Amino acid sequence: MRTLRPGTGFTRARGAVVRNTEAGLTGAVRPLWSEAENLRERISQAHGLFAFFSFDAALAQRAAHGHLRTNPAARAALIRLCAAPNTRGAVLSGRPIEVLQRRLRLHRLSYVGIHGAQIAGFGLRLVTEPDLESAEAAIGRLRKACSRIPLFQPPGAAIEDRTYSLTLHLRSAEPQVQVQAAEEFTRLAAGENLNVRRGPGCLEACPQGTGLGLATLGLLVGFRGALPVYVGAGEGDEEGFEAINGVGGLSVHVGAPQKATSARFQVADCGEVIRLIHWLADARRRLH
Repeated sequence: MRTLRPGTGFTRARGAVVRNTEAGLTGAVRPLWSEAENLRERISQAHGLFAFFSFDAALAQRAAHGHLRTNPAARAALIRLCAAPNTRGAVLSGRPIEVLQRRLRLHRLSYVGIHGAQIAGFGLRLVTEPDLESAEAAIGRLRKACSRIPLFQPPGAAIEDRTYSLTLHLRSAEPQVQVQAAEEFTRLAAGENLNVRRGPGCLEACPQGTGLGLATLGLLVGFRGALPVYVGAGEGDEEGFEAINGVGGLSVHVGAPQKATSARFQVADCGEVIRLIHWLADARRRLH
């Protein structure tokens, strides 16, 4: 496995920004299992399959203490999938790739960390690289600036440094403090030419030219002709859905969408994701 990084050399998929559903309304997101037979034929007859899974949304479960833990069945399912003919898999997250590799311990997987700033790819042939040295320096300057601002201090807030990104956790802050801190963090990040992504109870500053959509397209360059499948949920995964839709792949939302989404299909929960992985592996073995 060699470690590579995605860059700005990939064009954002066109025609993939139309959202399929709105909160509280029934839209065009369809239960995947209702179309399983038609999809099975398409998957089995494809030249190759590249399946992308959000670690947090698709492969992890919320434990009693509140932290995410790897679904115990995920590793075995991914082993079966990656052993299928002309099939590859990737796991994506805002966490560093070292965390993902330690959780799953699978050599044949590709790993995408820090929202696409890091990629450890299996069998890659081409991925361009951003200037992560400059990104690390910008994150360092932002961290130093944040350390001087009382709004960002515990117990109401906390800063997490992931080298190529900086996360401001605000889950414990009062609503008014959350608004003020978010505005100040966004202003400081813009001054360093960093993008700000919003997550549940947090904001994350990331370098330009990265993203899960770009990382997905970059990995696909090394496996031309493969049918891509992207499984996830949340704001970051919307980039992956749009990229996959733009190249004719299958986008699958985990759980009922709470707001507009670009995903075309839906499975109920993490347990159904494990069922989906085995189903994909079986489909790839069907005609090979």
